Amino acid sequence: MRGPIRPTACRFPARFPARLLAALLLAGAVPALLPGPAIAPAFAEEGAPPALPPTVRIKPLMVPVINQQGRIEKYTQIEVSLEVGNATRLGDVQVSIPRLHDAILTIIYAGIQEGWIVRGNINNLPALRRKIDEACVGMFGKDVVTRILISPLARQSSFP
Repeated sequence: MRGPIRPTACRFPARFPARLLAALLLAGAVPALLPGPAIAPAFAEEGAPPALPPTVRIKPLMVPVINQQGRIEKYTQIEVSLEVGNATRLGDVQVSIPRLHDAILTIIYAGIQEGWIVRGNINNLPALRRKIDEACVGMFGKDVVTRILISPLARQSSFP
């Protein structure tokens, strides 16, 4: 058994000011407290970064990968996100998600036929993105959808 707890010299008080100063430096609070040129007001003049434009995420699309014999070898999932540049048109884009899903799936199957997507890998991403952009311009007009993100999510083996 241990004996009674005796008070000993603790290093905590000696390290505390250094740790506090390091935390304040990381937080950016110390330059405002130190004498010299005011750094903190320079950050305030720049203002907050602008808000990110809204995005619409289309639910993942399941695309089969077919081998030479015409059998489904595996599935791949592709997710498409659209950045809406005109925030007032966000509601129109959200209401049209089922139509967008259908149009994008049609474009993906056409991309397989054209050779842009081979065995589940997107080989010609700019052409696929351009076709999706053309479909968006046809639905909503120019400059409503400003960016298109296409990302493969997962691949699954088919069951025998």
